[in-house]
Amino acid sequence: MKNIQIITKTLAAVFAVLAFTACSNNDVVEEEATSSIAAEGINISTAQFQKMGLELGELQTINIAENISANGMVDVPPENIAEVSYPTNGFIKTLTHNVLPGKYVSKGAVLATAQSMEIIQLQQDYLEKYTQRSFLAQELERQKALVLEDAGAKRRLQEAEGNYKVNQAMINALEAKLNLLGLPITQIQSGNISNLVSIKAPFAGYVQKVNIHTGSNFIPSDVLFELISKEHLHVELKVFEKDAFKLKEGQTVVFNDVKIGGRVEGKVFLVGKNFESDSKAINVHVHLSNEKAEQMLIPGQYLNGQIRTDSRETKALPEAAILREGEGTSIFKQTKNENGQLSFQKVKVEIGSIQDGMAEILSPLDLSNVVIRRVNFLAGGFEEE
Repeated sequence: MKNIQIITKTLAAVFAVLAFTACSNNDVVEEEATSSIAAEGINISTAQFQKMGLELGELQTINIAENISANGMVDVPPENIAEVSYPTNGFIKTLTHNVLPGKYVSKGAVLATAQSMEIIQLQQDYLEKYTQRSFLAQELERQKALVLEDAGAKRRLQEAEGNYKVNQAMINALEAKLNLLGLPITQIQSGNISNLVSIKAPFAGYVQKVNIHTGSNFIPSDVLFELISKEHLHVELKVFEKDAFKLKEGQTVVFNDVKIGGRVEGKVFLVGKNFESDSKAINVHVHLSNEKAEQMLIPGQYLNGQIRTDSRETKALPEAAILREGEGTSIFKQTKNENGQLSFQKVKVEIGSIQDGMAEILSPLDLSNVVIRRVNFLAGGFEEE
C-alpha cells in the first residue's frame, strides 16, 4: 500500500511538470506570434488598398515662409468716415427712408430736410445786398463822369467807390455762406426765398448712425448722421516688438476665415513707424488681393492674419499624411509589395511649420512610399519603427 502511494505521488509530480512545460511553451509561441505581427506592421491586399482610397507619395522640396501670426481689425481711412452736421440752428422737418442704419446712400442723396429762421434771414440779407449792387454801380459811374467834367467833388466819388466795394464784399461773403448751406443762389437772386433746406450725403457709403428724428432741434455742433464708405477698406494688424524688424511693405499676408469666404491673400502696403505705448505693438496695414472678399469686410471686424516673412527650402509632405496621436506625429510608409500583398509600417516623424496644406518634415529625411491620403484608415494598434 505504501508503494502504491509513492507511485501515485510520483506520477502526479510528473504530470505537473509536463503541464507547466506545456503552458510555458504556449506563452512563448504566443509571444513570438505577437512580435511577428508587430514586426510585419499592417498587411493588406492591393484590392483593399484601392478600395480604401489610399495614395502613396514622396518627400517634396518646397519653399516655406516664416510666418508672423498677428491679430487685428478691419478699418477704413479717416477720410472715409463722415459725421454729417448742418452749420446753423434749426429743426428736422422730414427724414428720408434711406437713413436706416446699414442702408447704402449715393453721394448727394437727401438724408433729411430742415427749417431754420437763420436760413430765411440769411437769404433776405443777401437779396437786399444783391439788389443794392445795381444802384451803387450806377452811382459810381455817375460820380466818375461828374469828376471828369469838373462838376463833382472827388470826395463823393470816393464815397461811391467805398460803398460799392463794401456792398460787393458783403455779397461775396453771403454767397459763400449760402453755398455752404447748399442754398440755390440763382433762385434767391430772382426773389425766391426758401424756408426748407436739404441735408445731403457728402459721399457714397453706408449709414452707420442716425442721431435725430422728425422734429429734432439741432445746433451746428450736433452730429446728425454718421456715414462710412467701404472704399479702401483694409485690415490693421498689430505686430509685437520682437517681430517688428521682420516686416516690410509688399509682404504676403494670408487670412483664413469663413467670414470672408475662406482663404484670402493680401499685401502689406504700410508699416507703422512707432510702437503703441501700452501694447508695444506696431500697426501693419494690409489690403486684400480679392476685391469680392474685401467688400465682405465690416469695419471693426476681428481677423487673424499670417504675415509671410523670409522663406527657406525644406522637405515636406502633405498635411493629410500626418497621423496625430496625442502629442506625437507619425506617418505610414510602404515596406513590401509582393504577390498582391502590401505591408506598411508606422514611423514617428518630427514636423515643423505647416503652410498651404504642406507639413515640414524635420526628421527622418529618408522617407519614401509614404501614405499621403486617408492615412487614418491604417491607424490603430501597431508599434512604431
